[in-house]
Amino acid sequence: MREVVLQMHMTLDGFADSREGFVPIGDRHYWKEVDQALRLTGAAKTDTLLLGRGTYNQFSRFWPKTLADPKSPRSWREQARSIVETPKVVFSKSLRSPKMKNTTIVRGSLKSEIQRLKRRPGKNLLVLGGVAFPRALIEEDLVDEYLLAVVPIILGQGGYRLFGPLSRARNLQHLRSWTFSNGVVLHRYRRKR
Repeated sequence: MREVVLQMHMTLDGFADSREGFVPIGDRHYWKEVDQALRLTGAAKTDTLLLGRGTYNQFSRFWPKTLADPKSPRSWREQARSIVETPKVVFSKSLRSPKMKNTTIVRGSLKSEIQRLKRRPGKNLLVLGGVAFPRALIEEDLVDEYLLAVVPIILGQGGYRLFGPLSRARNLQHLRSWTFSNGVVLHRYRRKR
């Protein structure tokens, strides 16, 4: 059965975004290092992106332009190509039509739709970014693998924390951690059943 893999960056004090809308990391060398580590995780075995409306809107404004811009760094264009070409399932009750190709908009129950997607043939389902959508997945206990990159910055205030109140605790098994040259630490956890 397919699994849901949540890949997120968060600050040391738990924020999954900042006033700019993301956890700030401008270090290209880091992105090469973290890509190597992610090849050893469930993120390497995915064929579908799961996104909430907010992250999808950010992606649809940024990645197609990056792909079309010959001045963009080659590594960014490669990532843009992957994101644009990969099938995307967007959970939104208000989004009317897709802005990127290979996009399906889902308006049904989060839990039943994710369970349906997990039963379909294919590879893992990857959640990249956002706050409200990942929190909803965590609340419904739908995340199988957590890839949490903790960035050594304390915002003190900002947007939203990844983790909020839950109806019950989630027990996770730590599988591995990687520490990168810029101080970011990637933790890999699996949900305990």
